[in-house]
This record gives sequence, structure tokens and C-alpha cells, in this order.
Amino acid sequence: MASAQWAEVREKFQAALALSRVELHKNPEKEPYKSKYSARALLEEVKALLGPAPDDEDERLQADEGLGAGDHALGLPTEVVEAEGPVAQRAVRLAVIEFHLGVNHIDTEELSAGEEHLVKCLRLLRRYRLSHGCISLYIQAQNNLGILWSEREEIETAQAYLESSEALYNQYMKEIGSPPLDPTEHFLPEEEKLTDQERSKRFEKVYTHNLYYLAQVYQHMEMFEKAAHYCHSTLKRQLEYNAYHPMEWAINAATLSQFYINKLCFMEARHCLSAANVIFGQIGKISTTEDRQHRRA
Repeated sequence: MASAQWAEVREKFQAALALSRVELHKNPEKEPYKSKYSARALLEEVKALLGPAPDDEDERLQADEGLGAGDHALGLPTEVVEAEGPVAQRAVRLAVIEFHLGVNHIDTEELSAGEEHLVKCLRLLRRYRLSHGCISLYIQAQNNLGILWSEREEIETAQAYLESSEALYNQYMKEIGSPPLDPTEHFLPEEEKLTDQERSKRFEKVYTHNLYYLAQVYQHMEMFEKAAHYCHSTLKRQLEYNAYHPMEWAINAATLSQFYINKLCFMEARHCLSAANVIFGQIGKISTTEDRQHRRA
């Protein structure tokens, strides 16, 4: 791709991300999704500029057409295949766009279209899903499909996607372990790439979200012991990475205490309630990491 065209692609992509972050209440009352639709149009322009999926990826997509959506979430890769060379690079960039189009459609309550784009993202990445450049994006796509199927009350399908994400994270950390690329970096010049520290923070946040959604799925399935374990892990990680909203965190910790009380685990219940009280006291005094980042955006 010519440098001038690549510069246009990067500019449109960054503009789409900025529009995607616009809060709904900042749009006209009669057009609450105006910024989302504008972002979608830019993403479609970027997709057109990137061109169609490479021939080998097209063949894989066609071969996959007979599979159900959930089939793409199951099974761990047996080896690491890096997305190297122009063909693989284009496939990954297209997958990034498909991911953002999927999230965009879900945000505008077009769930079927959102699902279609997210599944296409997984198909494009499937060969490279354990690689340094693709693992975070793949897990994020599966997390979003897990949420989507949970909202449809198809809990077992949601569970399959989310458990696949957890297993993939664990495999990556065991076999590779280095902080992976954030999906946005596929559209950044080399000098603007993130530090390993920032990459690690973003990747761990993706995994924390995965555990949070799993806790909800297990709660829905009445697997209460497992739900409590995942809730506890989520709360612990949110504190560790300073990525939480005090009110929400305190409510979740207090709710978890009730589980421990019912199990006669009074020390654990007391610990949860004490922590909830401390964090509740932070309301209005501090802003979360996410809030600060949002204001700078």
C-alpha cells in the first residue's frame, strides 16, 4: 500500500475510534447513534481501502461457512503462527476493522450484524490467534460474542466463547508471556507503538473483563461456587490494576459477602464488607484510571 494511502487509512481509523468514544448523551436527542453511524461509515471506508481478504483467507472463510458461530470459539491452537508478511498483515488489519464494526453494530442494537462481523474477525485471525499480534484482539472478539449470546439468554454458547478466551489467555501466558500488541497498534506508525508496560496493562484488563463475564455466566447457570470464585478474582484484579468504579466495586464486594455468609464463611464475608466500606468511601474523592483516560481522549 502506498504511503499516502496508508496515511489516509490510519487517519480514518483514528477518527472512527474517536467518534466511537463519543457518549450517547452528547448526540442529538433524536439521533442518539449519530456518532456511531459516522464511525461506522469511516470504518467501512477503511475496509474498502484495505481491499478484500487475501485469497487464502477467502478460501478459509468459505470453508468455514458450514460451521456454526460457536465452532470458531472452541479448541486451542497447537502451535504459534505469527502473522508475518503482507498477506497475513492485511488479514489482521481487516480483522481489526471487522471487530470494530461488530462492536459498533452491537452498540446500535443491531445484534445480528454485530455477530456477523465479530465471527468474521475470528475467522480471519483463527490461524494466528496465539500470536503476539493477534491474541488480544481474538480474546476481545470472543468476549463480545460471549456477552452477545448471554444477552440472548443462550448461556451455553456464551460460556463456550468465554471459557475459550480464558483458556487461550492461560496458554499464551504459559507459552509466550510477553505483552502482546493492542489491536489499535496495527494502525499506528512504529514511533507511536505502545510500551510493553502499557500493552501489559491493556491485555490484563481484557482478561479481567473475561473473568467478570464468566462470573455472571456461572451465576446465571446457578454454579454459585464458581461464580463466587470468578467474582473474587475480578475484584482482586480490578484493585491490583486500579481499574474500577468505586460504587460498582463496593456493591459487588458486598454482594459477594452475602455468598460467604450463606456458606458460614464469616471471616471472608467480613473481609468483603470491610473492603466494600473502604472503597465506597472513595466515591467523589478519586477518579478511576478509565475515567482519567476518557477525559484525556
